[in-house]
This record gives sequence, structure tokens and C-alpha cells, in this order.
Amino acid sequence: MDLRFGILGPLQVWRDGEALPVGAAKQRLLLTCLLLEPNRPVSVDRLFTALWEDSPPKSALANVRSYANLLRRSVGGDRLRAHAPGYRLTVQPGELDVLDFRELVRQGRAAMAQSEHEPALRCFTAALDLWRGAAAENVPRTIGLEAQLDALEEQRYLAVEESARARLALGRFSEVIDGLRDALALRPTRERLWGHLMVALYGTGDVAGALTVYAEARQALGLHLGVEPGPGLTELHRMMLSRDPRLDGPVIAWRRARPRCRGPRHTRRH
Repeated sequence: MDLRFGILGPLQVWRDGEALPVGAAKQRLLLTCLLLEPNRPVSVDRLFTALWEDSPPKSALANVRSYANLLRRSVGGDRLRAHAPGYRLTVQPGELDVLDFRELVRQGRAAMAQSEHEPALRCFTAALDLWRGAAAENVPRTIGLEAQLDALEEQRYLAVEESARARLALGRFSEVIDGLRDALALRPTRERLWGHLMVALYGTGDVAGALTVYAEARQALGLHLGVEPGPGLTELHRMMLSRDPRLDGPVIAWRRARPRCRGPRHTRRH
């Protein structure tokens, strides 16, 4: 039986290439919780928090057993086993999109460390292509899952930043502009994204546009975080004002600022 699990977007399961129903909300919560910790036992207490937050019913254990039995019909009893003090879902290499994503990002970072920008870009592009939407977007965002799903989204935007940096290092400035604007519309507090957009515009010769982006970044950071741009973004702005020759040429990797990645909080979905 060929299985494939996806949580980088709507929760999905494929068996032998055919999409399977993932059940009602509680079943989706159970599967998501298990997929966030693949090949490791997940305690029933952890499952209770994911499914019912701080108010599990008296029948919680019986309910979890029922949901697990329904899940076994899809993935097989050899994959989902009771494992004291909870359950363990076995996932093979190449079956879970988030594991593939992390491996591609690891390879991309290793290539960047060796200044192998083209192979790095291929890895980052392949990694980001695995995303089909927000992490587990068809699953209720309970307290028990929120932190882990937020962490997945953080990994996604780090990969967006690194993909843009690889393109900038290759001098492919115009390729990144639209994607960076789209990302900033969703994550307006990420200074690295603002910096990459400034560099991209500057690299295309749009100096005025790059300086305007700095003003937009300053406004966004003030609005959402109540802070001024950090020293990295400020220094980049100063270099552009003075037409610093260090900004000339294709190899520009702006990475001095620390990310301020906590944007406006998601509204929990039920």
C-alpha cells in the first residue's frame, strides 16, 4: 500500500494515488497531531489537549480509541499502533510532505554555505512548491496544535527568505519582487523580507522604489510591533542613500537583521 500524507496545506491522505476522506474535525485533529510527531509515541494527554483543549469529556479516551480505529481503516493497522502512553503513527521516507520540505531546506542551506547558489535555489524552490496553502488549514486551530502549526509557518517563511537570498546572489533581482510583496502582505513584520525587496528593487535600478519600501517597512513595523527598523535594515537604507558601491553587482546577500517574525496573530478556526 502506497501512502502519502500532506499537512503543508489542507490535511490530506492519499492511498495508491487516490485521495482519501480525512473524516470529521476530531479525526482530522488526531491525524494532524500524530503527523506533527511522526514515528514517535504521542501521549493521550497530548491528544486530549489537541482535540478538546482544556475540557476533555469523560469519554475522551474511548473517543480517541474510536477515532484511531477509523484512521486505521485508511492507513492500516500496522501503521497506527497503541504505544504507551498513547499512539504512534509510522511514516516511511517520502510519505510526509513536511519531512520532505525540511530535508530540501537542509540541502539548500548546505549549498548556500558553500556559495552554490543555483543548487540551493533548486532545493528551496522544490521545498516551497510542496506548500498548498496554510499548514493544516482544514483542521481546527486548537491550543494543542497552534504552536506547532505556527512553527511550520515560520519554517516556510524562513525558506522564502532564503530562496530570495539565493536569487539575489545570482543577480536575478526582478524574479523575486512580486513574490516578496505577496509574502509581506501576509507577514509585514519580517525585516529580512523587506530588506530583500529593497535589494531587489535597487538591483533593477529602481532606487526610488527601494527607498519607498524602507518607508513602508518602517510604517509596518511601527503599526504592528511599535518599533523602528533594526540596525540591519537601517544600514541598508543608509547604503542606498549614499549609493554605496558595495551594493553593486549580482552577489548581494542581505542578512544582517534579526527577523521579527511574529506578525498579527491568526484567528483560531473552529
